[in-house]
Amino acid sequence: MFKRMIILGVLSSILLVLVLVKSQTNSSVTNLSSESLEYNIVEFKISKIEGNKYYGGSDEGRQIIFSEESIVSGDIIQVDDVVKCYFERDNLGKGLVKVEKK
Repeated sequence: MFKRMIILGVLSSILLVLVLVKSQTNSSVTNLSSESLEYNIVEFKISKIEGNKYYGGSDEGRQIIFSEESIVSGDIIQVDDVVKCYFERDNLGKGLVKVEKK
C-alpha cells in the first residue's frame, strides 16, 4: 500500500510539471500570432544615421526615416543593421508604432 502511494505521488508530480510546461509554451505562441495580427511588420536595413535620425530601405524598395524615440528595445542600432518596424495593421497612415533590432 505504501509503495502505491509513493508511485501515485511521483506520477502526479510528473503530470503537474507537464501541464505547467505545456501552458507556458502555448502562451508564447499565442503572443507571437496576436502581434503579427495587430501590426504590419516590415524589415529595413539601416543605411545612414544622422544625429538621432535613422534612414533605411527595404528589399521591396521602400524607404523609412525614424527617430531614436521609436526604438523600444534599447538596442544600439548601427549602419547595416536590420530592424523590424511595426505599423498599425488597420491604418498605415498613423505612422510607425515601434522599432526593434532584428
